[in-house]
Amino acid sequence: MAALAALGALNPAGAADNPLARGTWGAASNAPIEGTWNGTDLERRSDCTSTQNNGSRGTYAQYDVGTDRVAHILGIDETAITGLTCSYSGPYTGLGPTLAWSGTYSCSDGKRGSFTTRKILVTDIALGIHLDVKLDTTETCTIEKVIGAGRLP
Repeated sequence: MAALAALGALNPAGAADNPLARGTWGAASNAPIEGTWNGTDLERRSDCTSTQNNGSRGTYAQYDVGTDRVAHILGIDETAITGLTCSYSGPYTGLGPTLAWSGTYSCSDGKRGSFTTRKILVTDIALGIHLDVKLDTTETCTIEKVIGAGRLP
């Protein structure tokens, strides 16, 4: 499984409760990133080779998230309700508010590209990732994307 992780504080008061702000992960965390999340994939596409692909769209998806803490790799496997599957994988740097994640993006419909995060937020019941994707195959869209998901603790 490819997989993601990252945790950000909403405000300085919340930073003490944020595992990455403390520099910890997984079992030591009150809000582990690993596991299955369910929610939405919201996109705003522009500069697409096929102009009909420009514009905003959203879909329900399941996200399977994992980390390789030794290699500092985060990854997500996304399965949309439409049947499309996409993977995000790459190295992360920093912790807490300085956390940055970038890497490669590929989908079962052949679209591929690169991504970088703007912001990542994780609590025990919510996952939010704001990122930029640049497709670089037959479709060359620039995509601003928000993954918003939740799970029961």
